[in-house]
Amino acid sequence: MRKIHGVGPGFLACLISTLLIALVCPEALADQLSITPASMARIGTVDERFQSYNVEMVEVTGGRFWKPYGPNTSDGHSDLYEYRTPIDLTNPRLRRLAAALAPAYMRVSGTWANATYFANSDIAPSAPPAGFNGILSHQQWRGVVNFAQAVGAQIVTSFAVSSGTRDAAGIWSPDQARRFLAYTNSVAGRLAAAEFMNEPNVAAALFAQQF
Repeated sequence: MRKIHGVGPGFLACLISTLLIALVCPEALADQLSITPASMARIGTVDERFQSYNVEMVEVTGGRFWKPYGPNTSDGHSDLYEYRTPIDLTNPRLRRLAAALAPAYMRVSGTWANATYFANSDIAPSAPPAGFNGILSHQQWRGVVNFAQAVGAQIVTSFAVSSGTRDAAGIWSPDQARRFLAYTNSVAGRLAAAEFMNEPNVAAALFAQQF
């Protein structure tokens, strides 16, 4: 028998005895290890919305986003981004598939959400104001609310925190967040939760990108 370093003779004797019992009387070992789940005490529960999903904000607004992987994606020279059109949240098949996951949380956020401007009227500007990289129109956000209601999802999102939301001293203003929340309420939408920014636990890394 190969010597097992650091293991005493007493442990080896116990291990050998256990193996012999398992070989000679497997039913005895099975009886010792059997459990009855129905008799076990409940120590916690998993939320029925545990299985949920994320929709990137840039997928709602459209914009330059990660390019699908291809043969030249990892060659170090190709552009990793490309313009992606907004997803069609009215698509019947998409709604059926999403509804099959209900009840769920639908998180609409992502790094791009940090610098997305929420329009202040039904007619969105053709380009984002200074300090923002994208525009979320009323129509697009109303589409998110309608989609969530149709598929049995509750919305989780985040607020913009880029330089466009800050004054000359760098102090964040809640004006964009207030406008966003007011419009959500006006179209009978409801937010289950909202982060101050996308993934606030990695705020230092995100602000290093100088949004």
